[in-house]
Amino acid sequence: MKNIDELLDNSIVIINKPPGQTSHEITSFVKKITGAKRAGHAGTLDPEVSGVLPIALGRATKLLEYIAGKNKTYIGIIKFKNEKITDDEIKKLFEEFTGEIKQTPPKMSAVKKVPRKRHIHYIKFLERKGRLVLFETKVDAGTYIRTLCEDIGKRCGGARMEELRRIAVGRINESEAVTVQDLIDAVWSWKEERNDKELLRMLKKPEYYIDAKKIFVKDSAVPTLLSGAQLMAPGVKEVDKGITKGEIVALYSEGREFIGMGRALFDGKEIASKKHGQVVKIERIQMSRSLH
Repeated sequence: MKNIDELLDNSIVIINKPPGQTSHEITSFVKKITGAKRAGHAGTLDPEVSGVLPIALGRATKLLEYIAGKNKTYIGIIKFKNEKITDDEIKKLFEEFTGEIKQTPPKMSAVKKVPRKRHIHYIKFLERKGRLVLFETKVDAGTYIRTLCEDIGKRCGGARMEELRRIAVGRINESEAVTVQDLIDAVWSWKEERNDKELLRMLKKPEYYIDAKKIFVKDSAVPTLLSGAQLMAPGVKEVDKGITKGEIVALYSEGREFIGMGRALFDGKEIASKKHGQVVKIERIQMSRSLH
């Protein structure tokens, strides 16, 4: 029981969001179902869009910015106005919109309506039925797929997005997602039958989804970090290869317990060789003092 209570104050649940509800509504449902004190989501989905929605519970909400992922993967349907457009012409259009593009956010978005660069990793032509084309695309975070479809349409007489589903956020795949009903059933089983198996499967530690190189801290230095100190050179035990100056890093104890997040003030080799001075600027301490 105690293990579940601790997880509900510091965990991530991956929800399979249905169409017809806002990301905020789903997050509120999850907060109410679990009884978490706080909840927040990473990567807002439009109400009519379904798919992967990571929701943080309790203290994990403070780590959402590190969990959201730099790219998103979608499967969607684009409808072309010109029914005579050929498959090869569509594939060529997809190729033209692969790579770096400029995109202006739609009127309904909350951000400033100025052109911005976005990277489209790929747009795959999957299948076609008349004017409807099923596609898969992997894009930078902040890319508007509806706008992408409309911009493609401007090159061929018109097109619009008909349906959209997000199948991945960074490396978080839809195979990990559960429905709200699945979560309700798991919480009921835990509370009423003292069976926590399913709920334990759904509640993930936030660090599991953080893609960042690691710096391991000597156990003797951990209490000072938990008290608000910065990471100094003598406190470093081990450094992952390839860390660059200014890069966001994850901090772990010698026992591989997650401590928090910071920003490297030097490259990894220099951090490992320094004998004194601050080497990491702490951004977020996640480890509870009671756990150390």
